[in-house]
Amino acid sequence: MEMTMSAATCSNMTRFSGILRTTCVSSSPKRKHAKGILRNFTICASPFISSVDPIIVNSPSFQVLASNLSLADVPQRSEEWFALRKDKLTTSTFGTALGFWKGSRRPELWQEKVFASEAQIMGANNAMAWGTLKEAVAVEQYKKITGNEVSSMGFAVHSKQSCDWLGASPDGVLGCPPQLGILEVKCPYNKGKPEAGLPWSKMPFYYMPQVQGQMEIMDCEWVDLYCWTPNGSTIFRVLREREYWNLIHDMLREFWWENVVPAREALLLGREEEVKSYKPASTHQKTGVAIAKSIKLAQETKLFCRELAGHVEFYS
Repeated sequence: MEMTMSAATCSNMTRFSGILRTTCVSSSPKRKHAKGILRNFTICASPFISSVDPIIVNSPSFQVLASNLSLADVPQRSEEWFALRKDKLTTSTFGTALGFWKGSRRPELWQEKVFASEAQIMGANNAMAWGTLKEAVAVEQYKKITGNEVSSMGFAVHSKQSCDWLGASPDGVLGCPPQLGILEVKCPYNKGKPEAGLPWSKMPFYYMPQVQGQMEIMDCEWVDLYCWTPNGSTIFRVLREREYWNLIHDMLREFWWENVVPAREALLLGREEEVKSYKPASTHQKTGVAIAKSIKLAQETKLFCRELAGHVEFYS
């Protein structure tokens, strides 16, 4: 897709609505690691998680982290999961809300958040259907390549009340506290020919808002962005950048509180003409700056691992 190219930090505590199946067991196998970036991973297994708030986890290493969590068993794409997402601006839509795409994508997102149900939104995209179909295969391949266990969770919400309109549905959680990381899986649709697709050699900059948003919401310092195709895969280690988050957070806040929320309120009151007045432009005045910073961060993000034809190579 083409992209436009015009040239109060939230608290770092996190509230999770999802399952985090993790207790520390042992360190990861020896591998050739990216210098200065990769941390030692831990293999994880399932603890007992109480549904009482504050959360009690039967693992000493989880006590500090778990005291800040609110957990519930919410499988992704279940009715409960859609309900949780309905009143949140989720990380997968951040790039669109920022105006990264040419045309009417930003106003269309506003239309969806004001009028449509989350299930209707999620069910109308062939590329998304392909990603959903192949996600489990991709996660298993990631685990095979890295030797890392991937813990599942449903939905994460920022714990600060002023930021609890932000949500994330990561594809997995990596490691054990206090060194948690995030797994984000992408299965490119390759313009309708996914079977012929090849893995990225560079990180696409338009995923930067999503992964930086995940790190902010979940208070993690890194994301493994995993690109899976039937013909191979690549892993990019993305590091947290707080100044970038400060920039896009202000833009996202405007979209949500000055466009979506007042339009919803007007709709509930039957003021249809007023609803239209809150429709946003296709870009934000800072869209060009956000894109430029996204490109810079993506260029600085190194390829961590490449897997082709059964051959796996880690880069330093």
